[in-house]
Amino acid sequence: MDGKDGYWYGFSNEGNSSGNARLLWVRISKADYSITEGDWTLANAKLMSVGERDMTGSYPERKCRCCMRGGYLYVPAYDKKGIYKINMGNMADVTLISFGFTSKWKPLCESGTCELFLTLVGDLIVGGDFQLTINDGVVHTQGSARLTSAATPLFQYGQFLVGWGGSYGSEYRSMYLLTPYLASVNNLSSAVVKTVDKTMKITYTLTEE
Repeated sequence: MDGKDGYWYGFSNEGNSSGNARLLWVRISKADYSITEGDWTLANAKLMSVGERDMTGSYPERKCRCCMRGGYLYVPAYDKKGIYKINMGNMADVTLISFGFTSKWKPLCESGTCELFLTLVGDLIVGGDFQLTINDGVVHTQGSARLTSAATPLFQYGQFLVGWGGSYGSEYRSMYLLTPYLASVNNLSSAVVKTVDKTMKITYTLTEE
């Protein structure tokens, strides 16, 4: 995952309902591709599994249940009542953000052999029935499927989000347009420049096509 802090990250753990969760991680520098690995035990943390990958069955399976933002890893609490924010530069900096409700914890896509539960859109972390603002505020949402089969977090390019996935032998690459999206066309034959000796009034005529 892209930590948005100059590094890519990978994680592995097992769901833990009794605290002292073990988290294995790897960090890869975007500058020189150097690799750092860690094995942390997080006191009192009760983490859901960050994800799963299985290549032994008839169809490849991948489930992604975590998200990176600004060097922090976000992993839902085992009881689905909150989400942990873990500073990947300091294992002692772990915060539990309470939802104020119990999440249904459904994927953002239709259920299948690949499922995506969390993704980053701009600065907004989007889950099945909740969102986390840039200040870690919790927004409770309806919780319906928004994507086709998805196995990867969405990658943003301009106004577009791109993701890959698959389910039971079908493979997908999906592209979404962020809305509301306003496109404009300037119909002036040449630019009009305002100087200090002029006042200017601009009238726009908007048409929808």
